[in-house]
Parts: sequence; C-alpha cells; structure tokens
Amino acid sequence: MSPYVIKFVSATRKRGKTSLATRVVSNLVSRGYVVGVVKHSSHDVDVIGKDSNRYVGAGAKEVLVSSRGVGVVFYSEWVDDLGYSLRYLNTPIVVVEGFKESSVGDTIVIVNDLREFQELSKTVRNIVAVVSEDNEVRFELSKSLEVFKRGDVGPVTDFVEARLLSFLENQTPKTNCGYCGYETCRAFVKAYAMGKTFWCPASSDVGLLVNDVPVLLNPFVKNLLRSVIEGFISSLKGVNMNKKEIVIKISY
Repeated sequence: MSPYVIKFVSATRKRGKTSLATRVVSNLVSRGYVVGVVKHSSHDVDVIGKDSNRYVGAGAKEVLVSSRGVGVVFYSEWVDDLGYSLRYLNTPIVVVEGFKESSVGDTIVIVNDLREFQELSKTVRNIVAVVSEDNEVRFELSKSLEVFKRGDVGPVTDFVEARLLSFLENQTPKTNCGYCGYETCRAFVKAYAMGKTFWCPASSDVGLLVNDVPVLLNPFVKNLLRSVIEGFISSLKGVNMNKKEIVIKISY
C-alpha cells in the first residue's frame, strides 16, 4: 500500500513548521501509529542539534533529511525530490517538512496573513488545511479549507488521522471480507497504520503459475502463501526488506 503523506510548508522560515509537525508526529505516535519523517533542507545535511533531531525525539520510526547535495544516508548521487526520498522509508505514514513545490501528498500551510497564503497557493499543490492566527485568513478560507490556529495541535492531529485512514482505506476493496482477520477494512487500515498487520489479502497481488498456466487463488490461500513466504524471507540475512516484488521459481 502507498503511504499517506502529509506536508507542512510555509513561505519563509520561522513560521513554526517544525514545532507543529513534531507535535503532530508525537501525537500520532502516542495514538499507536507508525510514522516516518522526510525533512527538506536548503543547506547541507546536519542532524545533531538540528530540527531534524527533534523528530527523532518525537518518536518517528524513520527520519530522512534531503538537501540539494546529499541525503542523510549520504548517497553520492542523491536526488533532491520527495518522491525519490520516499523510496527509502518503509512506514505507512510519512510527515514531511518542506518540499513546497512537490505534488506528492496532502499539504498543510502555515501562514501569517492572507497575502502570504495567496502567494504560496501559486506554487503549493494539494492544500487541505491552513494554520494561521490571522482573522482575515480564517474568515476568507474557512468555507473551502480547514483552518486552524497554531495551538490547535490536537485538532490538527485529528484532521490528519481522519485523512490518512481514508487514504489507506481507499486502497482496499472496501468489501469488509474479513480475510485479514479484522471485521472491516477501516479496522484493517488502522491496524496497518499501527504496524500490526502488513497487507490486505483481498487486494494483495499474489499469483501462482504452473507450467506458465495461472492457478486461481482465493484470498485465504493468497494470505497463507504470502505469510509463509514473508516469514521465510524475513529470516534470511542480506535481504532488502523494502521489497517491491518476490519471485520464486521451482524447476523439475
């Protein structure tokens, strides 16, 4: 399943992005969710004593810092792009600071006034909420967007939680078949977001070919087969756990 991505952006520095985003991360983690973080840096990467380290303290499972020259994992040919950075995270939820021009994910903007919002909206994609103390912003935008004050960390977290669960649920069949062991698809995605389960049997792409002839598998058999293979692979050393496809071939 694709992770839910929520970005926090502002027009300039010193708008409180890190403060709000780290508190939302902390709240989500306290609710049991598994959260990763991507922070965009306009300078070279440095973690110790920097804002990036605050996300670690907030409980994020994985934190990735991306800059023009290098990523936090120090790849020599790092691509300073949000989509590229997401390849290196393996969490169901990703909180992003920066990357204001990326079209990936939902976006919450933090602004001082309406002019600042209007300027940001020219380049920022997928704005779903605004954080501002300005009454004009609240009056003008509340009809079309969710508007919060900087201190509304709880309501912002509730808003993010609702959107992430809907986003993940939309990747399931929504049939409430129960093959995953949960009564509803919504219950499954909540467990998935908390790291308690890892795939939807009904939508999982598990196939079996015998002499190049496809063999039909029901969701229960798919789930069983995948569980056995996943368990076997997880015991092996040197296997990239951020896998996209597994192929097993048996020749007679």
